[in-house]
Amino acid sequence: MDMQGRPVSPEAEQKVVQAFSVAMETMRRNGFDIGDGVQIAVDPTLSFMGYTKPQGRGFRITISGNAIESGMLEGLILHEMCHIFRMRTHHPSHSASTLDAAVNSLGEQALPYEYQQRVISEILNNIEDLYADDIAVKLMRGGLVSEDQIIRFFQDWVKGEPEETDDPLRDGWINAGIMANNARVIAQMVRHQIEDVGGRAGAVNEEFLSQVSPEISTQYEYFLNTLINLKEDIRQHEYRRLLDEYLTRFLQATETN
Repeated sequence: MDMQGRPVSPEAEQKVVQAFSVAMETMRRNGFDIGDGVQIAVDPTLSFMGYTKPQGRGFRITISGNAIESGMLEGLILHEMCHIFRMRTHHPSHSASTLDAAVNSLGEQALPYEYQQRVISEILNNIEDLYADDIAVKLMRGGLVSEDQIIRFFQDWVKGEPEETDDPLRDGWINAGIMANNARVIAQMVRHQIEDVGGRAGAVNEEFLSQVSPEISTQYEYFLNTLINLKEDIRQHEYRRLLDEYLTRFLQATETN
């Protein structure tokens, strides 16, 4: 394995190498072989946990410095490897051309601001993540990550505080994005029967919904139910149709009075 990216300590590098090896073996042992053309890099400045991009004929996983000591390192790498499996098996959820077509259908003038482009990218990535985690969560439960860690990870992911600035348009977009993300998290808990201990995730989400506009809060059930009921064997045309409706409903949520 080739370590790339900014320098990290020898101890951190060894920890990443070992976690990568464990995750790769877990994938292979469970019938999700992603081949040998996968590299891993560490970017200490990365503000989120990690991402994966095609590189030549293979793929490169980049993780943040914070991920190394997060307690979820093996789970994170496993999650990114499941993205690679989805791409290599040409699952519709990971078709770049389908995603691009759905965004382009909005029109060139639909997303004039950088934050709008970022939010659209994030909510579409939510669906990709859900399909990756349909594999990853099952494998994590094989001993890589404890059930308590999984529960805390998902519960902590739900946000309860809306964005409140002097820019109503931007606030509407950011808060609609939080709504869609909360729906994604809770949908995954339902899909994988992850217990919401103490009802914490649900309570935090309800607090959030109580503080945002009706345009946002009334769309929550659509996003939740859509993500809960995504099917594994979805076809390309079905997925494109789903994305079109998903984006339409999201744009309705961003409307302000």
